[in-house]
Amino acid sequence: MEKIVDVDHLLYNHEGRIKQLEVNDLDKEKRLRAVEQSYLKLENTILQENRDTRLLFQNTIQNQWDLIKSRDAAVENDKSRNYDLAKSNLERRTELAIKLLGTGGLLYLCIQFLFEWISK
Repeated sequence: MEKIVDVDHLLYNHEGRIKQLEVNDLDKEKRLRAVEQSYLKLENTILQENRDTRLLFQNTIQNQWDLIKSRDAAVENDKSRNYDLAKSNLERRTELAIKLLGTGGLLYLCIQFLFEWISK
């Protein structure tokens, strides 16, 4: 009879341990699901940050290209302006020289000065 009581006690104890294992298994399953959800949230956050960072770099690179293009355009405009200024100065000086030499006034003054100097 002692063996029967002992076996009943073992069976009851075994059943309690199985229930306890099932409860622990459910608890572990809940924690595992929570970890999986946290992992998915973290993955989504990382992907979103990656997209944001990529967009930031693309915008920065685009702005740099725009600055480079505007700087090159400004340098080209400066060269063109300097060329036009030099051309205008040359045209003005040439026109003045033509007017002075074309009327013969300067040449006449030089010749007159030369004759006066020789005659002294």
